[in-house]
Amino acid sequence: MLWKVTKVKACAACGRQLMDHETGLIIIQTAEGYSITLGQYKCARVWLCAVCSANIRQARAEETVAALVPWIERGGMALLVTLTARHTAAHRLEQLMDAIQGTRKAAKVDVDAARAQLAEVRTAAKAARAEAWKRRLRAVDAAKQAAPKGSKKDAADAARARSETWIEQVKAETEALVEAAKAKVRATDRQAGAYQRLITGGTWAGRPDREASGIRDRIGYLGMMRSTEVTVSVANGWHPHLHLIVLLGAQIEGEGEDRAITGVFKPPQAALDEFEQHVRNVWAGTLRRIDPAIEPSLKCFEPGCKCGGKGHAVDIQPIHTVKDAKAKGEYVVKTQDGRNPAYELTRGDNKDGRFEGHMTPFQLLERIGAFLGGVVLDDDGPDLDWCMARWVEYEPAVTGRRAMEWTRWLRQLLGIEGGDSAEDDADLQFEADVRADFVAGVQVQAEAWPHVTKRALDLAAQEAVEGSEPLELAKVEAVIVGQAGAEPGSVRLLSAGEVAEAWDGVMAKMAKRREEAAARRAVEAEQEALAEKAGPVAADRRAARRKADAGGTEA
Repeated sequence: MLWKVTKVKACAACGRQLMDHETGLIIIQTAEGYSITLGQYKCARVWLCAVCSANIRQARAEETVAALVPWIERGGMALLVTLTARHTAAHRLEQLMDAIQGTRKAAKVDVDAARAQLAEVRTAAKAARAEAWKRRLRAVDAAKQAAPKGSKKDAADAARARSETWIEQVKAETEALVEAAKAKVRATDRQAGAYQRLITGGTWAGRPDREASGIRDRIGYLGMMRSTEVTVSVANGWHPHLHLIVLLGAQIEGEGEDRAITGVFKPPQAALDEFEQHVRNVWAGTLRRIDPAIEPSLKCFEPGCKCGGKGHAVDIQPIHTVKDAKAKGEYVVKTQDGRNPAYELTRGDNKDGRFEGHMTPFQLLERIGAFLGGVVLDDDGPDLDWCMARWVEYEPAVTGRRAMEWTRWLRQLLGIEGGDSAEDDADLQFEADVRADFVAGVQVQAEAWPHVTKRALDLAAQEAVEGSEPLELAKVEAVIVGQAGAEPGSVRLLSAGEVAEAWDGVMAKMAKRREEAAARRAVEAEQEALAEKAGPVAADRRAARRKADAGGTEA
């Protein structure tokens, strides 16, 4: 399935800056009839830019299918899991996101400041305790000197006893200061949400002192892919929820990056039932501990409800494969209701958020644009003030979070390149352009493009290149020269050879970006491994994790 957005406006930060002043901007017509642009920087903000989000999520969906289909064909098993929390219009989005997805790691400057403060507090605490002991020695010496012969020992003992109170007070005060500084350092790290708790703990991973194997071993847990979706409504407020594709039935040997798949098996139904109950209990229980008001119900009393009385907090559907004869004999992974779970997982931007139900953030933004553009909306949807207030809350609540994420080592186990960072999202956009089949194109001089973006005509320029008919230069000039006011002659039609040359340039850049991305991920993996073994409060975190998880390991 090929899906491209060309009718949705990019964000204000996207496509304004050109990569090469000499080349300018190249707008390409593809064989499928849509257009792509080469030579401009894109924001790659999956949460905030409609165009970048569509491109990234589409690429993520294809990436998911590329991993999921071979696993099913190999004999493995997969489940589509949807997780929701209770919410009302009074709940703030950041509060709900923290609860289900976990908090965000602080900026490096804040992490460094917190660690520097901890070092200063520790130094000051050590000095204060040393000074307290010196004061005690001085007090004991003074008491001995002032006491008459024969009672010096008793006087010294009495001085030591009197000093015990303020020695303990100094000790308690300095320990409190150190603990407060440690808490600030821990606060800069990412705090787990209900999602992370699903795959930690002794019940999940096994307990060396009791049962060596856990649920993950009995179901053959390989890993999971997570996508976070956010919608909003007037009646019920924000509705963030998670879609997971969980891969099961793997026989694995080794640990960490040395793990390898040695075979597949069909998990017994008893183990699958145990897994479902574990997910339901941990999900609801963790949310209850975070905030009882957002604890979802695990029961439903509506007659004939499709949940079967289990409630709507956790929905688990098995994934099956069917052969699609119209798609060149490839397998398409579908759920029982016929939807592609990969697109359900990743294409949160493409959901139908109706006004009477929930709106997606980009539908919210589209409504804001309509109001600001003077369009009169004669529906029962929210007004401009409500929409603006929701967007102002939405943007900081999602910035810095990952919309899509795979568990550690899953890509490596499945032979899938890439990662989940913002840089990887940008690479995916670049790769999506590379895969296109170029037909024709136009080149826009660098001096002309600011005229286009200043008047918000960049979308119109791209639309002028779209279509299955031969590309007409006059249509593009009508927008860039006629409407935007750029100089005549600032747009020219590219020959077939020049289009091919543009293709070669993109391919060369793609190869370079892949090399850079691989090197970046290697450095990130090394830094992550070192961070787990070091840091001013790493030992405290490891001890707390061992105590809490009772032998659990991170996925």
